[in-house]
Amino acid sequence: MASQPATLLIVDDDPQVRKLLETLLQHEGYLTLSAGSGEEALQSVAKQPPDLILLDVMMSGMDGYEVASRLKGDEATAGIPIIMLSALSESSARVSGLETGAEEFISKPVERVELWLRVRNLLRLKARGDLAANTPGPAPRQTGMNVHDLARQDLENALRQAVERSEFSVHYQPKVEVASGRICALEALLRWERPNYGAVSPAVFVPILESLGLIVPVGRWVIDTVCQQIAEWQSGDIGPVEVSVNVSGHQLIEGDLIADIARILAQTGVAPDLLEVELTEGSLMENTQHTIASLQRLHTMGVKISIDDFGTGYSSLAYLRRFPIDTLKIDIAFIREVTTNPQDAAITRTIIELAHSLNLRVVAEGVETQAQLAFLKEAGCDQIQGYLFSRPLPVDTLKRLLLERL
Repeated sequence: MASQPATLLIVDDDPQVRKLLETLLQHEGYLTLSAGSGEEALQSVAKQPPDLILLDVMMSGMDGYEVASRLKGDEATAGIPIIMLSALSESSARVSGLETGAEEFISKPVERVELWLRVRNLLRLKARGDLAANTPGPAPRQTGMNVHDLARQDLENALRQAVERSEFSVHYQPKVEVASGRICALEALLRWERPNYGAVSPAVFVPILESLGLIVPVGRWVIDTVCQQIAEWQSGDIGPVEVSVNVSGHQLIEGDLIADIARILAQTGVAPDLLEVELTEGSLMENTQHTIASLQRLHTMGVKISIDDFGTGYSSLAYLRRFPIDTLKIDIAFIREVTTNPQDAAITRTIIELAHSLNLRVVAEGVETQAQLAFLKEAGCDQIQGYLFSRPLPVDTLKRLLLERL
């Protein structure tokens, strides 16, 4: 019998931060509760004790330090592990958090892989009873590495082997034209089935590939694989299909992305306008002048440019006008509650209007319900992708769908 997913309580007075953390953690299979203040957090714990708490330090009213002190001072709640979150960089903030009894401290903005690993590892320790402060018996042998270091090292070694052994694959998720309901394009998504473990989330392994300097060769392999697939479709029954590929900022800054794409397009005979490069809003703002120049060169070649996860980053409208962009993708964090949350609905409408005023097309990702689709259609969204239409699919399964719906 499968075990019940762990329940995590997210405490932060910023609703957008809560929403983003919920999205990340629900994607990893956890159940989430949320509280917008320290007082609300204590009430929530009293009603339904969670398995772990993510607790912001700086909140109006009762701050995170006081919440942690109260929870750790109560025998009934002292065993609930706490991860404190803070944008404060001073070491004193970290020390103060640990002094209150919090087990971990993560700096904002939160790195996805760090969040996932710290949550996972604390839950494992709790399940084994290793978080008890007064466990009798000899002190554990010091190895020089904590559990987080060991987990990270294990994953790094596995990823190096994955690159050497070509363990990655590419799945494709259809994009659907809202007006006609027909498939109009695809998004290529990197997948990794870790031997003896199963599928690993890209949110976990991609940041590690970046930190190891491996994202450039892996990203080059993805583009090559995608272009070969486009060429195969084009010469067969399916015909030409536009495919978007996610590109890391590291590929722009550390690699020779322009030369790689030019060479691959020439070798495969794929028309440049069938390839779209997707970058996150945050990566666009790194090394901005170099990024703008690189994207302009790609655009001149005929390759399309898309901003992924739009609305969650920090790009200014002044820079947005300077980037040679074809598409904006609305982040799933806004789409998830677009029919129930007036703020999300307003943000989504604003992004669509902004994009159209700049002659850009708009794609909404994470569409899962007919109600969401109806809202987006009424708001004038151009394309959607999400589980309502199709999950990301391997090539063999996708081929049947393309023959039916293109």
